[in-house]
Amino acid sequence: MEADPPPPFTYWAPENSTIRNHPRDPLTWIAETEGGSRLYYFGDQCRASQFQHFVGQPVDALPDKPAGATWRMACSTCAVTSDLGRERMNVSYDEDSRAITSISCG
Repeated sequence: MEADPPPPFTYWAPENSTIRNHPRDPLTWIAETEGGSRLYYFGDQCRASQFQHFVGQPVDALPDKPAGATWRMACSTCAVTSDLGRERMNVSYDEDSRAITSISCG
């Protein structure tokens, strides 16, 4: 890991990727694989780390959204806006099986 400061969690980073800080925002991290693909991590303000055990489960397995929380539910191939909301939890799921594929903040 080359990030300083390091991210609070690394569940989001592909195995064997290199984690660095974003050049203009030290609280945004980038995991880069040898093939050059990049995955961005915006921290855990939305508490996505507490919901990782739902990845692989049906969308319906999620509990009710906590009061005051902002969640965005979208299929993994559906179009979504590219606005960044660090306190919003994004839940991505397979459109056919409805299995959760990822949970992240942003």
